[in-house]
Amino acid sequence: MNAHKRRGSGRAPSAGSILLLVLAVVLGLLGVARRLWVSARMGAGLGSWDVPTLEWMVAHRTPFGTNVAWFFSALGSTWGMTTIALIASGLLCWRTRSYWPVALIGSTAAGSVALTVLLKNLTARARPPLPEALEPVPTSYAFPSGHTLNATAILGVVGYLLVLVLRSHFARMLSLIALVSFVLAIGWSRIYLGHHWLTDVLQGLLIGGAWAAVVIVLHHYVVLKNRRFAHWIMV
Repeated sequence: MNAHKRRGSGRAPSAGSILLLVLAVVLGLLGVARRLWVSARMGAGLGSWDVPTLEWMVAHRTPFGTNVAWFFSALGSTWGMTTIALIASGLLCWRTRSYWPVALIGSTAAGSVALTVLLKNLTARARPPLPEALEPVPTSYAFPSGHTLNATAILGVVGYLLVLVLRSHFARMLSLIALVSFVLAIGWSRIYLGHHWLTDVLQGLLIGGAWAAVVIVLHHYVVLKNRRFAHWIMV
């Protein structure tokens, strides 16, 4: 009976079930993303909050708040997230004695940048009016927020790896709370500075989270559930 349980518990999902799970995530992403884009274009639903949210942010700007917003915006920029990704990859590679962290974080970053460029050019949405924005204003399109998308995807995978590596439940929870707060702060900074609408940031959270989920699902079922690769992590 015990042997039967061991055999049953060690059974890995088939390649077909993994592909179906990933496909379901992608289709769900596309469906919600489409609804959000329609709302943004029509100014209905969540899109109706774009202008009031921006106006409220502009009306409540302070010198201290502006400095904080620029700080988080800089950390969420290409150079900022590249630096964070490199540091996280290096520490996790050292901790696990494996190259898997840099492979996962690197592929996540490459995919999130590709999604950002593709979606911006497909939607071609204008940024908020210049009088509302603080200089310097990015020249790319607004939808989605690239800062938010890339931060969500990269730090989502970093959080997943930390859950695997850290032994303390408290340390895991503290790390996840810190990462989520950091991503939300980046999203807030983009609206506060007048560089994005609310729906741009929400779309960045959605797309980035979905892409991170795809990477995590593939790694969990293809790598960790495969005994040939499971030894990569040392906990």
